[in-house]
Amino acid sequence: MRQFNQSKLQQALGDKRMMEQLVNSPEARKLAGMLSQGADQASLQKIAESAAKGDTSQLKALIQSVTSTPGGAELLQKLENSFGQR
Repeated sequence: MRQFNQSKLQQALGDKRMMEQLVNSPEARKLAGMLSQGADQASLQKIAESAAKGDTSQLKALIQSVTSTPGGAELLQKLENSFGQR
């Protein structure tokens, strides 16, 4: 998966309407389902908190587990494409 341009990413993250559309997209819901199958809510919360503090190792492992599943990489690609188009 290609890397986003940092300024484009920051601009998109600041666009509340765009983020709401992405979060409510079918792809985001499928991704949430995939993530919750691999870890319970408390574990996901700890992973998010660690990532927010700068430790992204657990988040990277979680993403790798999604991309290694059938359809996971395709789903993330669809989300990336949606993100780039908005």
